[in-house]
Amino acid sequence: MPDVALPPAPAAPVGEDGQIQFGRYAGETGPIDWSRAGPGRLWRFLHWKRWQYAGVIGHDHVAALAIVDLGWAMSAFAYLFDRRSARVLADLSLLGLPRASGRVANDVGLGARSAFHGGGTSLSIDHAPGGWQVSVRSRSLTIEATLERVPAAATICAIARVPGGLANCTHKTHGLVARGVARSGREAFDLGGSVAALDHTSGLLARRTEWRWASAAGPDHAINLVDGFQEPFENAVWSGGRITLLPPARFERESAAPMAAWRVRSSDGSVDLAFEPEGVRMQDKNLGFAVSRFVQPIGIYRGTVLGQDVGRLSGVLEDHVARW
Repeated sequence: MPDVALPPAPAAPVGEDGQIQFGRYAGETGPIDWSRAGPGRLWRFLHWKRWQYAGVIGHDHVAALAIVDLGWAMSAFAYLFDRRSARVLADLSLLGLPRASGRVANDVGLGARSAFHGGGTSLSIDHAPGGWQVSVRSRSLTIEATLERVPAAATICAIARVPGGLANCTHKTHGLVARGVARSGREAFDLGGSVAALDHTSGLLARRTEWRWASAAGPDHAINLVDGFQEPFENAVWSGGRITLLPPARFERESAAPMAAWRVRSSDGSVDLAFEPEGVRMQDKNLGFAVSRFVQPIGIYRGTVLGQDVGRLSGVLEDHVARW
């Protein structure tokens, strides 16, 4: 597809006239406030979901965390994957009370902070002057890292309609460079030089939401693709600090096995990627009124994007179904 220069992000997803600023943009909006959107306060409370995710990928490790505000509850996860032994060394999954357990920032600007605490564990993502400060402190896992915004880093802001909900605003930033350390037990990983990505999402979402998500990065390229949810608004490739939009893509799994290979392709042939897992994380939570099921393999992407060989890109692929 043609390389289109993205317009700058609006000051807010909802304009002063109350209209939602649907579109794809470069950079970051200001605070994300849906309080004037939707049928009413109760509907917004039940449908407003927010999360922030940070992932760090290195030669011998993958470390990630997320803080999630479901409205009626807070949740969080963090993990550390050892690529040398293909083992998940630590995998935290936490649930807490709304507000009392933390919050997700309403924006991604300087000073924004998302945090979770409970059960002897704390997680935080802070936008500080020196970069994004990422912290996980628990008995089984410690992550202390800075994600630096180098010239090659760039952010796409996608504001999209949501079938069954109303609208969603997501910020995806690739090309960040990490420094710091991740530890679990006797294993310690120097995060220096690793590539990093950030995801901040806030939207009035459908009661049932599902997606397949591919996120991959290397020294020269990074890719974000979604099948379902708000496709293809956040489908893009990053290269040299430039974001190029990508068309809708379909995810196909060879079998139902958690470690099965995947193929991610667009109908026009501009995206053709094979994904081979090295390891996998899985979660199946059923609280009756709420359900979250996901399979998230960690591995290597190979193939072509826009006719160019992307080489070996490390990343994750997620197949997620939620009723929330």
